[in-house]
Amino acid sequence: MSTLLEVNNLTKSFRTGYRWMIPQYHRVLGPISFKLEEQQTMSVVGNTGSGKSTLAKILVGAEQRTSGQIILEGEQLEVKNHTQRCRAIRMIFQDANTSLNPRMRIGNLLEEPLKFATDMNKKDREAEVYNKLRQVGLLPEHAHFYPHMTSGGQKQRIAVARALMLDPHIIVADEALSVLDMSVRSQVINLLLKLQQEMGLSYIFVSHNINVVRHISDKVMVLDQGEVVEFGHAEQVFNAPKNDYTRKLLYTLGH
Repeated sequence: MSTLLEVNNLTKSFRTGYRWMIPQYHRVLGPISFKLEEQQTMSVVGNTGSGKSTLAKILVGAEQRTSGQIILEGEQLEVKNHTQRCRAIRMIFQDANTSLNPRMRIGNLLEEPLKFATDMNKKDREAEVYNKLRQVGLLPEHAHFYPHMTSGGQKQRIAVARALMLDPHIIVADEALSVLDMSVRSQVINLLLKLQQEMGLSYIFVSHNINVVRHISDKVMVLDQGEVVEFGHAEQVFNAPKNDYTRKLLYTLGH
């Protein structure tokens, strides 16, 4: 497998105010370094406030990093240039109920990325919307529905379809399964694994659910107060964790 994404010494700090006219900063993340291979799933776990969601937002361009490198397919991503990142790294948000505009039909929601990031005509955009709906197990007719006309599981499939619209290489899922009940969660997990095989996707999976992380992960990164305390192959992290925080976290989240 070749390296798809490489992150080197990534940090994020927020300005907290001034002292003697000098700006003061608080580091909330980093430095973080890792590599993600093709068709690989890396899960990021940690307690609330550990920096998981901040990392996810930086990777998709919703937050700017303070320092460090993000190298995508051998090319360094500049902080202010989102074009390449927009196509290659997409996000599935935690709650499809709030991330889907209730005033827009599903077809229009899915078509939006194609309008802004491609030169496809209307007919081709509609065909691609129908294709992606089929890929996530929905019908072309769902394009004419409003979000409130669908179930919770269907909404999450729509959210997955939206993330797939630009045929990305990496999907960042930020607690994307946390609001689903167990049976629907299993269906969405199976869908994500199926899409990974069909489309060659890599996942960065942010989650509190240790059972899900154990099931789907190739690598696991454990964050505590913005710092990496453990990182390795999933089997090694779960079966022989080296860090006390990791052992406590696995016990706490697993019970």
